[in-house]
Amino acid sequence: MQDLVNRAVFFSTEMQTHFGALIADAEWEVDFTSDPHLTFTSSEGTVLRGRPHLLGSESSGQSTWLWGWENINEFPEPVVGLAHDVRKFGAAEDVSELITEELPLDEELALRLTLAAKEITGKWAHYPAGAGAGTTVWLLVDAPELALPEPQVKTTVRALMQGLTQTTVTDHRAAIVAYVSKRGIPTAELPEGGLRLLFADGSADLSFDEERRISNCEMGTPLEGEAAQQYAQATGASLTDQESVGTPSAETSAQPAAPAPIPTPETAASDVGAAPSSSMDSTPAPEPVESTTEASHETAPSVSPAEAGPGHERDSDSDRPTPETGSEQPPASEQQPAASSADEAQDGDHQPEEQETKAEEPKKKKGLFSKLFGR
Repeated sequence: MQDLVNRAVFFSTEMQTHFGALIADAEWEVDFTSDPHLTFTSSEGTVLRGRPHLLGSESSGQSTWLWGWENINEFPEPVVGLAHDVRKFGAAEDVSELITEELPLDEELALRLTLAAKEITGKWAHYPAGAGAGTTVWLLVDAPELALPEPQVKTTVRALMQGLTQTTVTDHRAAIVAYVSKRGIPTAELPEGGLRLLFADGSADLSFDEERRISNCEMGTPLEGEAAQQYAQATGASLTDQESVGTPSAETSAQPAAPAPIPTPETAASDVGAAPSSSMDSTPAPEPVESTTEASHETAPSVSPAEAGPGHERDSDSDRPTPETGSEQPPASEQQPAASSADEAQDGDHQPEEQETKAEEPKKKKGLFSKLFGR
């Protein structure tokens, strides 16, 4: 399980920031019929329409996570099929967390299970949607607009900083190797086990301690010197082209790269402030509507998926989950999931660490969860 989390965390973090920027200030609506879709709409019109996959749900009332493949609400296969793929992987690899239908919650469990599912399925955007009554439904999302742009040095360094504040990463070096492989980022080995990441617009030199944790990061922009030669060799681009890319303008002459220590959760907010604000994992999410009855995973019997779509409704402007962190939080605390409106809303008891680089949440959501989920 931890290995899956290590391999997924940085790519997921970058994706959630991208996702959150796309849907910032948009309302969301989900449909869990045989043609499932998740729509984000701004005041100007639809900004993104994607395919949601129900991964699982967390209930603050029961303090448990329930896998979507358990499917007590009898959603159609297109809604829960991906969750079944995760279960099959867990059975083949003997990962107990992926094959146990209900698990006791801790504050990071939902995010870590989602990261593992991303690595298994190759679906890299997630959205924690508030379903009311203390329930957050975690969705993986497919949409053409979610394709990431070409890697850039500042975007990558920001993803590393944020990723390390979201959850436990036991092997930073292995996590980075997995990330650069997914993103197609060339690398060069440095003395004493260091690693240089190479980009068209610069480079990042990482140092590691004896426990393979990042101990220092030096970012250099523009790309020039030895790094430019290494990038040209790795990509097949001519050195002339790379030198032209790396030549600073009169106004922005290159300065020596200054060591940038990887932030702790307390310092991360200022370090990653340049990221779009929203939260995938991880912006302020809408709080679920409080129910007078104990939260459960069961669907409310009076409404069918055809009548209300798949999910709890939340009409309150203050209750919004965010994509980056993916868990529900009180409106006052902002977490940054990439999806801004409903992604990371989570009860105060289950809030992931705040990240200041979150996509902004939509003003309100039109989710349909409350009528179908009793959890």
